[in-house]
Amino acid sequence: MLTHVPLSRLRVRLICAWVALALLATAGCATAPYTYGHFHDGMADEQQNETASVEYGKPNKTLDTIGKIVGFPAKILPMNSKINDHEITPATEKKLQEYLARNDLTDIAVYINHYDPNGQWRRLRDNKRIGAGWRYSLGAVSVIGYTVFPGRIFGGDRYNPFTNSLYLNSDVPALVLREAAYGKDVHSHKMPGTYAAIQEMPFLGLWSDTRAVKDVVGYARAQGDWETEKEAYHVLFPQMGAESTSVGGVFVSSLWWGGPVLGIGGAAIGHVAGRTVAKQEEAKRDALAAKGAPPADATPTAEASAATAQPVNYLAPTGPPGEEPRVYRLPLP
Repeated sequence: MLTHVPLSRLRVRLICAWVALALLATAGCATAPYTYGHFHDGMADEQQNETASVEYGKPNKTLDTIGKIVGFPAKILPMNSKINDHEITPATEKKLQEYLARNDLTDIAVYINHYDPNGQWRRLRDNKRIGAGWRYSLGAVSVIGYTVFPGRIFGGDRYNPFTNSLYLNSDVPALVLREAAYGKDVHSHKMPGTYAAIQEMPFLGLWSDTRAVKDVVGYARAQGDWETEKEAYHVLFPQMGAESTSVGGVFVSSLWWGGPVLGIGGAAIGHVAGRTVAKQEEAKRDALAAKGAPPADATPTAEASAATAQPVNYLAPTGPPGEEPRVYRLPLP
């Protein structure tokens, strides 16, 4: 006698991973010009933020060592030792700063290995892009999660739309840019609070995750940055596969154990998909090189060329003499 056997949770999650990664695989075949963000047109001068700030947590050997130990499991599935390393190199920071400037996202505050609950509550209060209803409900929950599970110890890289802040603890350019790309996605919606709330729900966040990864690939290609594009295939695909098979949410998405415990199958799918796309794209580049033609990403769009041609001047870090620099400011190019 035949009986109907419902899909197990594991099978449902693996199907979600396949669907998400099938959508992502099209990123390697994208040919449309990259679209840069423009979010401050028409605003009064006094409302515009012309600089993007990056705040560093003061080095603490004990805390940073604990953070590396606690955050180690997050390195396993994506197979990248720089995840949750709590040290971001100037090269990675520069890529992030340039992305924010070129996409008109200089109102985002970046926190690198930094813990500042009071500052996050202030940003939650002052973030008028998000409606008060969302800020003081889900937004408050997100700040409580940030306070109780500090990234300084638990690790994780995340854009918080309710405080318009970017929390970073990994020296992985593609991963850093993915979180910034989510910020760009939120900025592009007329009702950013509602959109962000939907993305916090289990599985529904796959939509924004897919858009963010595609944005990273498109941006890297527009800048002629093959290393970051390849890193997106090798790191973001398996990471998204793992996340798509776990239960998302305001708290769980920021915890190091969310992916490793629940996402082994999804990560495996992601590694296969990512490395397949990377090999295909590399083969295309090699074929063009053999013909003496430049790779497709060697000629950025006119807008990207103009942005690249203008030098980016980084001001000296501010802070009391003798202390570790904490804040950098980047003028718009």
